[in-house]
Amino acid sequence: MRWLILAVHFREREWAFFSQARLYFFWCSQEFALKSEIHIMPLPVFSSTDSQTNSQVCTAPWWGAWSAILIVVCFYFTQSVGIVMVQMVAGLGAGFSQGDAGFPAIDQTWLLPLSLCVATIGAAMVSLQVATSRAKLSKHSVWLWEFIEQSNDLRELWRFVLLGLGLGLGFFALTEYGVLPPDDLPQPIFDALLTAPLLLQIGWVLMIVLLFPVVEEILFRGFLFTGLAQSWGQTLAGIVTTVLFVAVHMPKVLEYWPALFAVTLIGTLTVFIRIRTGSLAPGIALHSTYNGVLVASALLTQPAS
Repeated sequence: MRWLILAVHFREREWAFFSQARLYFFWCSQEFALKSEIHIMPLPVFSSTDSQTNSQVCTAPWWGAWSAILIVVCFYFTQSVGIVMVQMVAGLGAGFSQGDAGFPAIDQTWLLPLSLCVATIGAAMVSLQVATSRAKLSKHSVWLWEFIEQSNDLRELWRFVLLGLGLGLGFFALTEYGVLPPDDLPQPIFDALLTAPLLLQIGWVLMIVLLFPVVEEILFRGFLFTGLAQSWGQTLAGIVTTVLFVAVHMPKVLEYWPALFAVTLIGTLTVFIRIRTGSLAPGIALHSTYNGVLVASALLTQPAS
């Protein structure tokens, strides 16, 4: 009888132990699921506006892709028109040696970065307005920052900074000690950077390292990828986004295959990071660091005048 009581008592303790273990593993699985939801956020949704209720409703599957392509086209169209308009206002048509109507003309050294900066910021604002009118936004007024940052921990961005640093140094080593670029390779932005005065060089560095990466990541891995993924799925959207990203850089990299490879690699990695993290911040960190390494290497290795 005593052995029977002990056996029952042991079975009760064993059952209690396994019950506690199941509860513990259930709690761990819930925590893991919660963390997975934090890091893999759902994509924002592009949707049309109901004119009767002024509310946004989802429509046909092609709406996301059409919205994304419209945003990108609006950006590059506005940027091109903006560059021409700034140059016309600055007196490009009348020449640089003498301004019209008594206004001094702007030297071409300053005209290129000025027109590019003003046109890029203006085009970004136009594209943002188009995206705002076609996206189902957050209730908060800072929805763009939430779209960039999502729930990605900004303290973890150092890994992507190191990745961008490694890619930049690798490309520098390849071009400096491996496949040398041809002497007649067109590099208008870097040529303008190297020949500019110090104050203008600072402006160029800010544009190349901060402005251009942020705008491109929001435009391509943000709006374009989001809309295409909504219509076609993430895999096809990632491929098309990378192809279009390379295409807009094609005039600069077509004549030099390492540059074409680097742009393709950056486009592929940033799309992959966008899918894995659900955030644009890591891609911006990688892209900005990579551009920063290229700028630093160009400035440090330029021949002495």
